[in-house]
Amino acid sequence: MRLSQRLDPEMVLISPEVDGREELFHRFGEVFHKDGLVDSVEIVVERLLEREAILSTGIGGGVAVPHAQIPGLGRLAMAVSTHPGGLDYPALDEQPVHLVFCLLGDADTAADHLAGLARLARLARRRDALEPLIAASDGPEFLDALARLEGD
Repeated sequence: MRLSQRLDPEMVLISPEVDGREELFHRFGEVFHKDGLVDSVEIVVERLLEREAILSTGIGGGVAVPHAQIPGLGRLAMAVSTHPGGLDYPALDEQPVHLVFCLLGDADTAADHLAGLARLARLARRRDALEPLIAASDGPEFLDALARLEGD
């Protein structure tokens, strides 16, 4: 699974001004709602926060991967945000988060959901290679950098 082929440029939030994880989840909900993937912003926020209550998805290395199941979604959906200055987000290594990959799926997309999470976990281990993603100035530049990274 190539993440760069699953992500649209308009689903990339470059340096969004947010005051933490919950506000970022709201912004992701707006993006998914605007794209017609979900009926409401609130369902996205609610499901992501429910997942975070189990264990933070800040996986370390400056990366977080919030994810949730939304019944009836019908496909794996992804959005991303970059935070060059760091985002206050509870992470396993207690370091600021610079990249947030948000995945939504449903019971029918469980295999894709798990494959996406595994791919993101492998990318997160390559901290030095993530710099071009963090420094991207727009969605197309982010996707180009991601495609190059996945080509390695």
